[in-house]
Amino acid sequence: MIKKILLLFAILSSLSYAKTYSLYLASTKYIDVAKEYYEDIRFHTPDFYDVVIRTHIKKNYSVIIRKIPTIEKAKKIQKLLQAQKKYPDAYIKRFYKEPKYTVIKIEEEVKTKKIVEEPYNHDVEDTNEYITASIMYNTNQYQKAYDKFYKLFLKNNYNLNINYFLAKSAFNLKKYDEATAAFERVLILKPDFNQARYDYARILYKLKQNEESKKEFNKLLKSNIDNDTKKKIEDYLKILNTKKKRKKISANIMFGVGRSSNVNNGLSSALYRLPGLNNILVEGEEPIADNSHLEMINLNFFNYFEKLPIRVKNSFYAFNKNYFNEKDENITVFSYKPALDYFDNKNNRMYSLELAADKINRKTDEDFYAFAISPKFITKDFTTYLKYQKILYTRDEDQDKDFEKIQMYAKINLFKNLNYYTNLYKNIQLNDLRTDIDKYTIENGLSLFYNIDEKNRVNLNYQFDYSKYKYENLGFNSLRKDKKHFFEISMSHNFKKNSILFVNVSYMNNDSNQDAYIYSEKAIGLNYLKAFIW
Repeated sequence: MIKKILLLFAILSSLSYAKTYSLYLASTKYIDVAKEYYEDIRFHTPDFYDVVIRTHIKKNYSVIIRKIPTIEKAKKIQKLLQAQKKYPDAYIKRFYKEPKYTVIKIEEEVKTKKIVEEPYNHDVEDTNEYITASIMYNTNQYQKAYDKFYKLFLKNNYNLNINYFLAKSAFNLKKYDEATAAFERVLILKPDFNQARYDYARILYKLKQNEESKKEFNKLLKSNIDNDTKKKIEDYLKILNTKKKRKKISANIMFGVGRSSNVNNGLSSALYRLPGLNNILVEGEEPIADNSHLEMINLNFFNYFEKLPIRVKNSFYAFNKNYFNEKDENITVFSYKPALDYFDNKNNRMYSLELAADKINRKTDEDFYAFAISPKFITKDFTTYLKYQKILYTRDEDQDKDFEKIQMYAKINLFKNLNYYTNLYKNIQLNDLRTDIDKYTIENGLSLFYNIDEKNRVNLNYQFDYSKYKYENLGFNSLRKDKKHFFEISMSHNFKKNSILFVNVSYMNNDSNQDAYIYSEKAIGLNYLKAFIW
C-alpha cells in the first residue's frame, strides 16, 4: 500500500511539472551583474512572478522567471516586459519535469516571496481588443491605446495590466488626473509593483503634490530597487527637500560690434519720380555704410508666492547703439516691464499679463514714449499674445506722429528644431493729420536651428512682411504696399558659466510699389552675452 502511495506521489509530482515554462531574460558571467538584472526585473514586475538566478556548468548566470503554467501566460509576461522596453531578446523554454539546476539565493537584498494567485481573470488578455491595445501602446500610438484600454477597463475594473497600461497611456498623453487614478488602482491590487509606484510618484511630482510624491519615493527606497533607479529617486528627493526660493534675480549683459551697409535706409535708386506731382524728379538719400557698437543690460526680479503657482516679475532693460560716423542714427532705449504670471503645472502652461513703459531716444530729437499691455499664453510648443501699444512723441511739433498699435502674435514648434511664427499688427494714427501711419502688416517667419554639439549651434531665420497703407500717397497717386524679405544666419558658442558668443550675418530687402521706399541692407554682427542668476 505504501509503495502504491509513493508511486502515485511520484506520478503526481511528474505531472505537476509537465507543461511548465520558463522565461529566460538575461545571461552573464558575473554574479553582481546577474543581481542587478534580478533587481531590475523585480522592480518592473509584480511579486507573484517567480524570478530566480540559476547557474550553468560553464559558470554563467541566467535570470529567469520559472514555473509558468501555460505558454499563454509566459507570452503575457514577455509582452509586459517588452512593452516597457525591457529584455527584447527574452525567450520561452518548456519543461516536462522539474529542471535540475542550482538557484542562487540572494540573502538580505531580496526577501523570499510566495507565489500567489492573481486576483483577476486573465482571459480578457487573450482577446483581440487587448492585443490591439497593447500593439497601439508599443508603437507609441498612445491616444488609440488609451481609448482601447479605457473600454477594456469599463468591463474589467480590477485587471492589473489593463489598469497599468491605461495609466501609462494617460501619462504619455499628459492626462495626469486619469493616470493618477489608474496607478492608484494598480497599487491597491499590487502594492509591491515598484514600476507603477515610481511612475505614480513622478506624476505627483509633476503636479507639484510634493508631500505625497515624497511619501511614494520614500516607500520605493525601502523596497528592492536597482542602483540606477535609487539614484534617480534620490535626485527627486533632493529637489523636493530643497526649500524653493521665493525670490530670484537674474541679469543679462551684452556687448557687441557690427557693420551695416545701409544705416539710414538709403534708397536703392536715389533718383525717382512722383507721378502725382507732374512726374517731377526727386533725389532721395543714398545708402550710408557704417560701423557700430552696442551695449545692453537686463535685470529681472522674480517673486514667487509660497502656496500659489503665481509669480510677480519686474524687468528693467537698457539698450544703446552708437554708430561711429552717422550719429543721427544712434538710439537709446529704456524699458520697464512688470508682469503677473500664473503657472498651470498640471498642463505645463503659463498665463501672463505684462505691462510695459518704454522711452526711446534718438539723436534726431524724435524721442517718444511707448506704453503697452499684453496678455500671454505659453506652453512648451506654442506661444501667443495680444498687445495694445500707444506711441507718444515728446515734442509738441511731433505729436502728429502719435499712433496706437494693435498686435497679435503666435509661434508654434513645428518640429524639434523648427519654429513658425506669425505676427499681425495694425497702426492707427491718433490725430488724423498724416497719410503715412495707418497701415496693417502681416509677418510670417521660420526659425531653424541645429545643435552641432553641446556648445555650438547654428540658426537660420527667414521672415516675410507684407504691409498695406490705408491712405493714398498723393505724390504717387496710389496706396503704398511694401514687401520685405529678411534672411539671417547666426552661430552661437556657449562658454562655461552662462556665457554665449554670437556671430550673425543678415540681408534685408524692402520692395515697394512706390520708388521712395525701395531699399536693402547687409549687416554683420559679433555679440557677447553674459548671464547671472542669484
